[in-house]
Amino acid sequence: MDRYLYRGVNHLLYEESRGRLIPKAFGHPFKANNYFGGDTYFRDGSVFGPSKRNAVIKHQRDSSKHPTSGVSTTPIYENARKYATHNGKYTEGYVFTIDVQLLDQHGVNIYHVAEHATKPTIPNDKEVILVADDFGILPKEIIIKVEKL
Repeated sequence: MDRYLYRGVNHLLYEESRGRLIPKAFGHPFKANNYFGGDTYFRDGSVFGPSKRNAVIKHQRDSSKHPTSGVSTTPIYENARKYATHNGKYTEGYVFTIDVQLLDQHGVNIYHVAEHATKPTIPNDKEVILVADDFGILPKEIIIKVEKL
C-alpha cells in the first residue's frame, strides 16, 4: 500500500471548507442501498440492502449524485493536481498530502475502490475513500502537507 494519499480541491472549495476535508454527506453512516435506476445499474458487485460496499460503489460512480460521508483520495499526486485545478479550469487549487500510517490512530477508515467495485469508474485514479469514525470532517492530524498550486 502507498504511504501517502492526495486530495486535490479547487480554491473555491478550499475557502468554503476553510481548508478542511469535509464529506458531502456529513454525519451520515457510510452505507448505501444498491441502485437499479435505468441504465445506471451495472453488475458491479453491489449487494441488496444498505452496505459499505454499496457506499463505495455509488460514491466512486458519482459522489455528487450519491453523496456519502467519504472523501475521495488518490495515491497518484499528478491526478490530485488535475482535480485541484479541474484540468486547468481554475488557476488556483490545493493538494492535501495524507499519511496513511496516521489513519488508524485518528479514527479514519480506508476503502480501496478496486476492492469493492468490479468496474471502477476511473481505474487509473486508484481511488481510495476515507471515512472518519464519526462520519464527519477528516481529522487535520492525518494531513501532513497542504500545497497551494
